[in-house]
Amino acid sequence: MSAPAAPPAAGPRRAAGLLVTVLALCLAVGGGAGYQLTALTRTIDELRRDAATDRASLQEILGEVTRLRIEQSAGSKGPQALLEKLRTYAPLLTSARVAEPDYRSAQKEMDAILRAFTAIGPDAMPPVQDRVTALDPAKDFDELKQLLRATIAIDRTKGLALYREVLLGQRLPSPRLRWFVASELTDIDRPLARDLLRRVLLTESSRGFNPDYAAAFEGAVVPDRAALSASGFHNYVLAYARTDDARTDETLLMVLGRSEHDRMTVQECIKTLGGRRCVAAAPIIEGFVRKPPGGQEDPIFLNHCYEALVAIRGADARAFLEAELARNQQDLVANRIQALLGRIAAGNAAPNVPAAGGAPK
Repeated sequence: MSAPAAPPAAGPRRAAGLLVTVLALCLAVGGGAGYQLTALTRTIDELRRDAATDRASLQEILGEVTRLRIEQSAGSKGPQALLEKLRTYAPLLTSARVAEPDYRSAQKEMDAILRAFTAIGPDAMPPVQDRVTALDPAKDFDELKQLLRATIAIDRTKGLALYREVLLGQRLPSPRLRWFVASELTDIDRPLARDLLRRVLLTESSRGFNPDYAAAFEGAVVPDRAALSASGFHNYVLAYARTDDARTDETLLMVLGRSEHDRMTVQECIKTLGGRRCVAAAPIIEGFVRKPPGGQEDPIFLNHCYEALVAIRGADARAFLEAELARNQQDLVANRIQALLGRIAAGNAAPNVPAAGGAPK
């Protein structure tokens, strides 16, 4: 008689039950952790908002305290007290004769003045504008520079409108003030800086304003003659390069294609395009090497051209450099070419960029 069959082992059933239990616990723990994480994220966001509100409140309090301190030291109240202090400290921030500790102290005080203007708000704009109008851009650059910053601190919209007028040469005509605004505007409003500086580069040169070029810009206005300068136009190229405009290559290539631009402006365009490895600029740069602006072979200008060509073409610039070394034996030029050839031989030259490329991505 055969033995009765053994009952199924309980082990597999217990293992399956344990697995289900473990999975259930994991889901429960995961769900709880997810809920806690969501709650924690919500709490962090609330704390950040509260902190931002607290910082804004503290800034308002600091501004008011600063304003009261300045008014007390000036012996008068309101915007006039701040204007008096601004007039006192502005020259100290540009004079080379001011010692470093005094300069730092003056900068700290100017920051406090601008903070106090922010605390007063729009009510401070009329007296500031009156003071701006009363000053001579050719003589009062130091004070006007700080007053322009004050307009941004008081009312950003109105301040930017004034910056725009100055940069386009329609208000406070002065090359120095235009260059100041050009250098500052990128940090204040980058898109506006891009548009305005592109317009300046494409409608003006060191020789002045070109109405034919300006026809491409809607509502273009001729700058005041006092806002133009026969030197220093390259400052606009330097400022424009900082805006990271998507049309930088296109704009600077157009500048290089116009014969009225001076050597320094051409040089800054070449340096910028070289840094961006703009392939389309290479043959134009070679043309400037053979025929420099003004017809004068300046070693510094030539060396910037060679550097840009190596940045753009890499090892492919060797043949051109070797031909230039045979042609030009000026020490300053020959030494730079030899250094660049050595960099290429060592494999340290910039890699080639595809023909369709502009700035490296």
